[in-house]
Amino acid sequence: MIRAKDFNTMADYLSNLGLPFKEIISQKNINAHAEEITLDVMDASNDQSVLYHFSIQRQDNGDYVSHDYKAKMLVVPIEHGHYAGIDTLELEKQMKEIKWALFPLYKNDALRPFFEQLDQLRTSGDRTAEELANKLALKYFANTILEDMLPFPDKSLYEKMIVVPINNDGNEIDIGQAASLLKGGSLLKYSANDESGELYWIKEEKGYLKVYPDFDVSNTIKQMPLVKQPDIIELSEMLAGLGKGKPFETALMINSRIVTGSIYVQPENKTLEFRNDKGKTVNWQLWGKLNQNKKPGKGKKGPGL
Repeated sequence: MIRAKDFNTMADYLSNLGLPFKEIISQKNINAHAEEITLDVMDASNDQSVLYHFSIQRQDNGDYVSHDYKAKMLVVPIEHGHYAGIDTLELEKQMKEIKWALFPLYKNDALRPFFEQLDQLRTSGDRTAEELANKLALKYFANTILEDMLPFPDKSLYEKMIVVPINNDGNEIDIGQAASLLKGGSLLKYSANDESGELYWIKEEKGYLKVYPDFDVSNTIKQMPLVKQPDIIELSEMLAGLGKGKPFETALMINSRIVTGSIYVQPENKTLEFRNDKGKTVNWQLWGKLNQNKKPGKGKKGPGL
């Protein structure tokens, strides 16, 4: 919980979370003397839009109090492939580059290829291709002006929300980190309830934030069958990114094949998870052991992916 003696101070506190609160408040003509002030803000700075809900209570003595904020986004799992002559993984990579929430500011000519490819998937007669097109549209067009212009599947099946406590202790989970948690990332933070200054991992589970003890991530990375082992500087950048909840894009050598994907921290199991570009989890521990046991001059075969 945070407490402020006046509304401007409260707005300053909340601005530290990464949203321009004073600008937003002035645009929405907020009544600062109301018993409860609620504010819904859509942020499109990530590749997916996130809706943030804030609630501020004004107490009898005039103080302003806020306990937490809610972050909600659509988490749409997509298993990519080649359909109707379209590589859907490549299509999504291109779609990620567009700030869809700013659609009116873009020229239609620049966006037409995306709509044409989605229509091509939808009308191909392939049910899987049609489902992929609908999921891609839902993932990037929901909560934008395009939602009212295009056919959409039921988005309630994919909505994910977390409640994030606010303590004003200098170690808050800001809006960017909340988005990372919603996407399945894990944050390395100092525990707000621990005076020892120990680091803990924080992860979203079923709408709640779970806390897990730190573990030797650096040593776990060294056990992975990476195509290229990082040097000291690369390892440090890798650890910093993972600690901020960002997946690390890399490649593993699996069954004598290079598999590209991303590494995620799994603090509940004290290990790292590797997901390939299609979003499937790869059992790197098995292949790490096989590579370590492989003797020079003798190949070691294993089951394919």
